[in-house]
Amino acid sequence: MKKTLKFFFVAVTLLIAASFSQSVQAAEKTEVKIATGAYPKPYAYEENGKLKGFDIDLARAVFKKLPAYQVTFEKTEFPSILSGIDSGRYQMGANSFAKDKARSKKYLFSKPLYRNPMGLMVPENSSIKKFSDIAGKTTSGEPAVSYSVLLEDYNKTHQKKPVKLTYTEEDMVKQLRNVESGKYDFKLESAIIGRQVIKDNGLKLKTIEVPKNAVKSRAAYSYFIFGKDAQGKKLQKQVDQVLGELQQNGTIKKLSQQYFGADYTVK
Repeated sequence: MKKTLKFFFVAVTLLIAASFSQSVQAAEKTEVKIATGAYPKPYAYEENGKLKGFDIDLARAVFKKLPAYQVTFEKTEFPSILSGIDSGRYQMGANSFAKDKARSKKYLFSKPLYRNPMGLMVPENSSIKKFSDIAGKTTSGEPAVSYSVLLEDYNKTHQKKPVKLTYTEEDMVKQLRNVESGKYDFKLESAIIGRQVIKDNGLKLKTIEVPKNAVKSRAAYSYFIFGKDAQGKKLQKQVDQVLGELQQNGTIKKLSQQYFGADYTVK
């Protein structure tokens, strides 16, 4: 009986010690909340209740190599990602973020994750042949996303014949169907997304890839985004280091081929 009780107390003591050790280790981890709009596919999306996409899977691959962080993902409205980083609610954003001077004043960006060529989605018989043909035409776009901001900037310098931009929360399929029906003249979007959505939905549209030098665009590359504070700087530095490793070992290329159907890695 004494041996049994002794064994029992030893076992309980070891269990308590193990639990305490795990609690200490968990407490020592730095919490990182990564915000995403979970849209559009294939950058970030939700499928059967699970977040997926290039940006999401790459973030997971990065933090597998950074065990000092306890990472959680949170789905939110796209504009709320930046306001959440401003308030400290989120420490990182993963949703195909573009970079420009205005954002760079407030936020830190990772190394570029992939090339993101811009495209015009238009009806097959459209009079729009190149980017300059959008003057005076109609389109729709989500508030705060890079392509809408680009059109806003375009209108500032083309006030005599601006693009008629209607803001919407409709998904990409609905927006492109509106172009197909003639409600709008074009949709400015990632060429990667445009081609995929047109193909998946059998739309009678074509994608005109916009040359890099045709317009000043902040959407040439996509990035992770961080708060511009001490924690953000530390996180940015560590994430960038791992991104370099994942570029070298082919992980990023593999994800690009998986989600984009081609190699869009930054050379």
